[in-house]
Parts: sequence; structure tokens; C-alpha cells
Amino acid sequence: MKKLMMLIATFLFAASAFASPYDYASMEIEQQIMLFIGFLSIILGMFSSAYALTISLSAYAACDKVHKSSCFIPAVMPGSQGIYSFAIAFLMIQNMSSMPFQVCFAGMICGFPCFFSAIGQAKTAAACIKSINNGSMDQGQALLATGVPELYALTGLAGGFLMMV
Repeated sequence: MKKLMMLIATFLFAASAFASPYDYASMEIEQQIMLFIGFLSIILGMFSSAYALTISLSAYAACDKVHKSSCFIPAVMPGSQGIYSFAIAFLMIQNMSSMPFQVCFAGMICGFPCFFSAIGQAKTAAACIKSINNGSMDQGQALLATGVPELYALTGLAGGFLMMV
């Protein structure tokens, strides 16, 4: 039964792949809750990137065939937040037995900015794609406008990384 519970709990199962001698069952409940909150934040960062891609790729699908090549890069830019969250998740898994407090905050520091910037970047990308399609914006302007929300995801990535070092 104990092995089945470890398979259900994602972060416990992922940590067992490293064959760590640390016993997660003996962790304090506060530490387990902190780890859960940290990994939940990272999951939100990953899922929001997928949702953001549905927004921007929907706008891309609706643009004219003539403008498809100019609109592709702004359409796929919101996918980067999922990559940032994924990278921090590996650091979190690696360090969750030795520093659960930092793991919790690294997840929140990276996950929440990725969550909000992905949605904002997708809305910006959709508006830029519409503007390219209408002829009122070129690809360079669209890339600059779509890149601004990326800054917040990058600061979240840097903050999460610094929290884990």
C-alpha cells in the first residue's frame, strides 16, 4: 500500500527515481505541504503555457495565408514559460530532500510569474497577429510587443534558480 501511495504522489515518485536515502514518509506535514505548494505552482506555470498557446495559435490559424510566415514566431512565443517551469522543476526535484523551504519558494517564484506572463503574452500575441493580418504592424514590432511579457517569466526563472543555488 505504501508503494501505491508513492506512485500516486507525483513529487514523491519523482524523487524516488533518484534513489535518495531520505525517507519522505517521515517528513513533517508542514514540509510536505510546502513541497506540494511549490510543485503546484510549477504545474500552474506549465499548464498556463499550454493554455496560452491555444490562444495565440487560434489567432495564427485565423490569419491570412500571405501573413502566416510573419505571424508564426509571435504565435509560439507563449510556449517558453512551460520550458522555464520545467527546468526549475528538475532543480526542485533534485533539492527537495535537502531544502524543502527553498523548493517551495522556488516553485512560487517561478510558477506564478510564468502563469501570468504566459496568459498576457498570448493575448498580446493574438493582438499582434491580428495587427499583422490587418497590415498595421510588421513582424519586428510584433516580436518586440510579444517579448515584453517574457521579461517577467525570465525574472521568475532567474529567481527560482537563485533560490535553489
